Amino acid sequence: MRNRILSLIRKETLHIFRDPRSLYLAVGLPVLMVILFGLGITFDVNNVRIGIIDLDNSPLSRDLAFRLHASSYFDISSHETVYRGMDQLLDEGKVKIVMVIPPQFSRSLNSGRDVKLQLLTDGSDSNTAQIAQGYLLSLIQIFSVDELSEELNRLGLLATAGIPPIQLESRIWYNPDLRSSTFIVPGLIAVVMMILAAMLTSLTIAREWENGTMEQLIASPIKPIEVIIGKLIPYYILGLLQTSLVIGVGILLFGIPFKGSLLLLFLASSLFLICSSGIGIYISAATRSQQLSFMLSVILTMLPAFILSGFIFPISSMPRVIQGLTYLVPARYFLTALRGIFLKGTGLSVLWPQVLFLILFAVGIMTACTRKMTMRLD
Repeated sequence: MRNRILSLIRKETLHIFRDPRSLYLAVGLPVLMVILFGLGITFDVNNVRIGIIDLDNSPLSRDLAFRLHASSYFDISSHETVYRGMDQLLDEGKVKIVMVIPPQFSRSLNSGRDVKLQLLTDGSDSNTAQIAQGYLLSLIQIFSVDELSEELNRLGLLATAGIPPIQLESRIWYNPDLRSSTFIVPGLIAVVMMILAAMLTSLTIAREWENGTMEQLIASPIKPIEVIIGKLIPYYILGLLQTSLVIGVGILLFGIPFKGSLLLLFLASSLFLICSSGIGIYISAATRSQQLSFMLSVILTMLPAFILSGFIFPISSMPRVIQGLTYLVPARYFLTALRGIFLKGTGLSVLWPQVLFLILFAVGIMTACTRKMTMRLD
């Protein structure tokens, strides 16, 4: 048994090295995907173009505009003292938000009267609009509090104004800078590895049928489980290399912190690679066409990995039926384990449910592959 498996491993390894396209795909593509997706997918909102219509044109209104300009969130593209042309700027997409400062702004504020600012927001990009509007409201609120405190202090009423002496100081754990790359890149590792592992192994059995070498395997004393193991091990080792490369890119290029255990990361990655590779082998065993196997592997891994794993969209926000389907996606559990290991330093005492599911899925998919191979070899 051992010699038969080693011979199959040697055969599959030689095929990998003799096919430069597969080797480039296996080594270069995961790194390229992590870099492109890591740089391209971001939830950070900075330098939002804003137009200001300052109908008051007072030192106080200019101070408010300066505070917006001084922050990294907004870029003042237009600053006018008359209401002219702002609708066109919104229509053309040159600004995302228009803030209108009314006449008598400073006089009303100094006299203690309520002042209403008008915000016109381009809602075609609802996510950016909502986040930018929240930033703007926070800056205006800080400006309002500062002006109120300064006025009360000038009148000597700050100590008796009834302002609560309690101040809230928040502390953000695990991602103190709230960088979206810290959230996205660990998830990208899981998505990329699931897609590529299934893509590469989806060609193995189908290639034997197309090359006419499956009959030789059928006539040999090799067993189905030995075929599965012999096909799996070279791509498993290649997958570990891929995982090491993309993790290195995440840490060195994107500055993702690593606080957990390398041993636990290796364990979770190994189980996940078996699950993903097993999906590809099962698809390959169920079809006799490399083209069909490749297309099915992309469809059955890319969409679940992106949509149903919690990579971008929170699972808790999905409909109940879709939430039930996410329990069948290995990337969901590996992604949770990755973020826990990378960002929180979480150990096996917390991540054991994820590891347990990966073990069960790996056993299940290997059993399914063996049975499918049995049908082909009989």
